[in-house]
Amino acid sequence: MNNKSLKLKRYDQNPIMLPKGDSWESVNVSNAAAAVYDNKVYLLYRAEGNDLRNGPGSWPVTRLGLAVSENGFDISERYEMPIFDKSPDDPWCEFGCEDPRISKIGDTYYIVYVTMSRFGHFGDRLALASTRDFKHFERHGLLMDELEQRTSGLLPEKINDEFVLFHRPMPNMWISRSKDLKNWHDYQCIFKTVPGTWYENKLGIGAPPIKTPYGWFLVWHGKNNKCEYALSAMLLDLKDPGKILKVQQEPILKVEKDYEREGFTPNVVYTNGVVEFNNKLFVYYGCSDRCLAVGTLEMEDVYQWCKEK
Repeated sequence: MNNKSLKLKRYDQNPIMLPKGDSWESVNVSNAAAAVYDNKVYLLYRAEGNDLRNGPGSWPVTRLGLAVSENGFDISERYEMPIFDKSPDDPWCEFGCEDPRISKIGDTYYIVYVTMSRFGHFGDRLALASTRDFKHFERHGLLMDELEQRTSGLLPEKINDEFVLFHRPMPNMWISRSKDLKNWHDYQCIFKTVPGTWYENKLGIGAPPIKTPYGWFLVWHGKNNKCEYALSAMLLDLKDPGKILKVQQEPILKVEKDYEREGFTPNVVYTNGVVEFNNKLFVYYGCSDRCLAVGTLEMEDVYQWCKEK
């Protein structure tokens, strides 16, 4: 592969997960965080049923479900109950939680997710949870609660003994740093929307980046003014993830299939989970907020793209 753009290869049996039952995941399942644990891929996904936030015409309550894939493609286990539910005791989580991203730092899997409430324009705040075994989860409350935002995840490694958070004060991609996950500093906008492009409306990280010998490989998403989403790739400096080394301007994935075009929100491909597994990069992406699909890149091709100037 020489001087070629990366292009995600869709799994030929997509979508890999559909709504089911008549309860909390009966209407939509999408936007799954992903992590490799015990030589399996664990997927923490957004799910919605028939219960609505504020009565007829409002958005559904969102919850996080857990599924497992032994080969990266097919779902081998799907838990019956949500891992994270709405909370009558937490006003920030009154309408549930959604869009998680998982980063393994040391022996801990850190989960940054979005809580939904009646506060603010969209009611979105970031929250933090953690696990070491995907059986026991600890919730740590709001993260950076001074900002109403979503689309966020931690770099899977500390830099200068500090956590690095990717986040999105609308509409651009920012990073911030913290020693304790409570006090943040060095807010830095690292990537901006460009008028007339497929990411003219807003953009942000997809999943937390993957470490390669050449830099942090990040799958990112963008949205145009026609409300169409697409995914592409960039490479960040290993020691300074606020420094972008390379950006692929054309998408690695754009809306083409019927299951990507039609759903709860049309024309959306959106990733929260990317893992390196069996010499491939698996990119799990939600389709129109209705179902979950997966595509792959060969690690050999990713490394070649990273090396090319």
